[in-house]
Amino acid sequence: MKISELEARSGISRHTLRYYEQIGLISPLRQPNNYRVYTVQTLQQLQFIQRAQSMGFSLGEIGEILEAQRNKTIDCAAGARLIEKKMAEIRQKIADLKSIYRYLDKERASLEASAASQLEQLHNSSR
Repeated sequence: MKISELEARSGISRHTLRYYEQIGLISPLRQPNNYRVYTVQTLQQLQFIQRAQSMGFSLGEIGEILEAQRNKTIDCAAGARLIEKKMAEIRQKIADLKSIYRYLDKERASLEASAASQLEQLHNSSR
């Protein structure tokens, strides 16, 4: 399929498809006239890329996974380790966000208390 069909079937823009090619995530075949030709396998790779991104994997990490798949150097155990590593990163991000949330909640409460105090002082001074 040509890039226009791949764009339509995948929902990924032509610009992004070319970028993915540039960084080695996908590799189209080339016709004698140098036109790109994409296979059903490319469409499957794009679906994998989208799923992996939605799970928090970076394009660099996805590229490493795809390369390992192409070279047949990844097995289920290695895949499980990659997923566990990503889960650990997500757990850390959650902990960091909870800490930030608690800090902001404390600051908000402090500011609300200050605002209430100022309002009360203003009210008392106008009597």
